[in-house]
Amino acid sequence: MRIHVNSLSPMSEVQQQRLASLGELHYHEAVLGDTAAGEICRGADILITTPRLAADVVPYLDHCRLISVQATGTDAIDLAAAGRKGIIVSNVPEFCTDAVAEQAFALMLGVAKKLELGRPMLLEGRWNTALAYPTIGMRGKTLGLFGCGKIGGRIAEIARGGFQMHVIATVNDPSRPRGVQVVPFEQLLSESDFLVIAAPASAATRGIFGRDAFVRMRSSAMLVNISRAALVDDAALLSALDSGLLAGAGLDVFLHEPPATNDPLLSHPKVLVSPHVAWGTEDAVQRLLDLSIANVEAFLAGEPVNVVT
Repeated sequence: MRIHVNSLSPMSEVQQQRLASLGELHYHEAVLGDTAAGEICRGADILITTPRLAADVVPYLDHCRLISVQATGTDAIDLAAAGRKGIIVSNVPEFCTDAVAEQAFALMLGVAKKLELGRPMLLEGRWNTALAYPTIGMRGKTLGLFGCGKIGGRIAEIARGGFQMHVIATVNDPSRPRGVQVVPFEQLLSESDFLVIAAPASAATRGIFGRDAFVRMRSSAMLVNISRAALVDDAALLSALDSGLLAGAGLDVFLHEPPATNDPLLSHPKVLVSPHVAWGTEDAVQRLLDLSIANVEAFLAGEPVNVVT
């Protein structure tokens, strides 16, 4: 049994030994955008992989039986093609709910409080007025959630409990907290002071935040994306920021990861960015690694878990 691991997060010796006890282990520490990712996976009977590496790896798998995806989202895997090859795909659900919700607020607060403006102003000696620059408060504001599953629900709990925000959402998910008002998409756009994208990428959601959406938002509104970059039209976002249709944006995800260093979003004065780290608290990373291994153990025991195909 050939077990291939292509992981962005390094596994400990103990974790590697868990896998080595199950079969012939081929362990590789991955890098983003690695064009050799497919070849690294070739020959695997069982594959543990990070899904944000490069192109889909399914075409490289000739006799694979299981892909254990080190993520909750599986949109980077061609599930239909995996199914046709008889490959079971498992994911790691709900390993980073708190971590991603916290990052959403880090970005919201960073944009609202214009935190990136302070350091250069102080270093350059440009602070010479009582108020260096105005900021925006969050208490009592309306938070819109595009998607209100586990992560969106946790964001809603923090917003209502910590900031006394009014929370509206587009998705009537049974797990959403009480007190979250479900509204149509148009109302979400027009009423949100802060709008957080917390929904997966799909045929229905790709590019949904484009010029038509930004025109309907408040000019004082701020957009935060901690989900999938494919939901946002980057060119339309830049235009909205430049023309004053939006006040700011916080981004943890990018259409191409890593993004090009000359990507205008990285240097835009109204945009706060982080390199897809929302999920990456120390405890969340260890849960991710352990559960991706547990998926393999369960599969080999004849009782697959967390199956998405």
